[in-house]
Formats: sequence, C-alpha cells, structure tokens
Amino acid sequence: MSAIKIVSTPPGQAPEWVRQEWIGAVIPLPKQSSVGIQVGARGGKPQNLGGYQVETTEAMKELGKKSPEAVKWWEGNVPLKAIPRLVFSRDVCELVQ
Repeated sequence: MSAIKIVSTPPGQAPEWVRQEWIGAVIPLPKQSSVGIQVGARGGKPQNLGGYQVETTEAMKELGKKSPEAVKWWEGNVPLKAIPRLVFSRDVCELVQ
C-alpha cells in the first residue's frame, strides 16, 4: 500500500468537472498518517471523512499531469498552503503498490 488510484469521481466541494479530473490519478500515500480536524476544501462539512489522506503538494503534482486547468481551479479557489493534506473517500480509491 504505497499509493492510491482514484477510480471514480470523488465527492467534494469542487465543481464536477474538476473532481472528474482526479480519475486515474495515482497519488503516493504519506509515510505517516495525520489525525486532525477535517473540513471541506472550501470550508464547511467534509464529504470524505475517514478517507485516505495524501499530501496536497503530491496530489496537485499528479493532477497537473492530467489537467493543468483543474490545478488552476484549485489554486484560484482553495488556500492550498493552509491545507497540508487532502482526503479522498475510500469508496473512490484503489490501493496500489
């Protein structure tokens, strides 16, 4: 278990087209998990509680390989520097080596 692959559209507060761009991304899992308060990417109620946590910088790097436009949406709408980790629902992920 060293990475997750996004296999379907994750829930969340980003527009549908942005969330769909995650499909196919393979994102490394951090060596240590982090326990903290989860909030939605744009504030409010989180929709990926208990999911896989990944480093935000790694996630954006992987998303950028497929969709620089989706990364631009994130950069323009979410304070990424204040969010060290993103969380993806286990229902939309597959563990990969």
